[in-house]
Amino acid sequence: MAASWAMLPEAVEQVLEVAARENDPTPEALEAYRAARADSGERLSIRGNVGILDAKGPMFKRANLMTAFSGATSYEVLRRDLQLALDDKNVHAIMLRVDSPGGEVSACDELATAIYEARKRKPIAAYISGQGCSAAYWLASATDKITVSDVAAVGSIGVVLGVTDRRKADERIGVTRTEFVSSQSPDKRPDHATDAGKAKIQKLVDDLGAVFVNAVAKHRGVTAKYVLQKFGAGGLEIGANAVALGMADEVGQFEAALAKLSTRGRRMKTSQSMRSSAPTQSALTPTALAAHAPSTPTAAGSVGVAAPTPMPGNRRSHQSEKGTAASRLSRSAQRCQPCMSICVTRRRYPPAMRPGS
Repeated sequence: MAASWAMLPEAVEQVLEVAARENDPTPEALEAYRAARADSGERLSIRGNVGILDAKGPMFKRANLMTAFSGATSYEVLRRDLQLALDDKNVHAIMLRVDSPGGEVSACDELATAIYEARKRKPIAAYISGQGCSAAYWLASATDKITVSDVAAVGSIGVVLGVTDRRKADERIGVTRTEFVSSQSPDKRPDHATDAGKAKIQKLVDDLGAVFVNAVAKHRGVTAKYVLQKFGAGGLEIGANAVALGMADEVGQFEAALAKLSTRGRRMKTSQSMRSSAPTQSALTPTALAAHAPSTPTAAGSVGVAAPTPMPGNRRSHQSEKGTAASRLSRSAQRCQPCMSICVTRRRYPPAMRPGS
């Protein structure tokens, strides 16, 4: 059975046409090309404090001749470059720049999930120029903000599975094909020429489509029912219409969107730095407080905790004070934790701890 696509039909035809070309580069040439770039981001560029990931052209799970020489995109390459951007301390935000008719369903969900989870670490937005269709919109929806150009085509939410029937063509050239399927697996090769076979294939496509719809609903913070009713029903919406329906957040230009994202990234980085550098205060136990108190020799020559000196004007005698210095420190620990060690060491007491209080 053919691969499932979340892609515009005319783009699928272009992909098949390119795949059928002769005299394309050899696999050996492709591997040499990839090896030379394996140590750096293939789809990642950096401007200021923003990492830009380009999702352009038809999209496939793995890098191949199409992605290397025909302007297509690999999900695996994008995932690797996304991680590079997340790990780079100088990159404070990430922009997914989209211009794609869609692509293969396989692995699109995994990349979309990675983008969605990346929102917890850094601001990540999408800018759609030209096309943000099907699988490309799936990825864009996973970001925390979508900006579209005035004429951007957005949507095409759904899955297509094509089945090619070559039986008549084979008959004309005298080719007969026979398949034997294990008795335990009668549905392994559903026959699309029969109603039962069509129903099984249709269920498969519907299940994949449901995954797509539910993912978009989660990413955009709406229900699956709303996506089905408002997000084009598999069709496309242009620019401002897509924003009005909730498929995108605003209409704008790339440079302006990039500047806003840069500012968001800088603010989030500053906020994180402030939180990480803020001093933490730990509660002092009575034992620890007593350890900070000045010590005086006892009658037996041992060291004990010095009793606080009564404040001037206090009519109570020192002998009538209740409890020891350690007990008073313990009772007042929660009321004067930040300066306790200083107060005790310098024999100065906060109001709550003064003798006679």
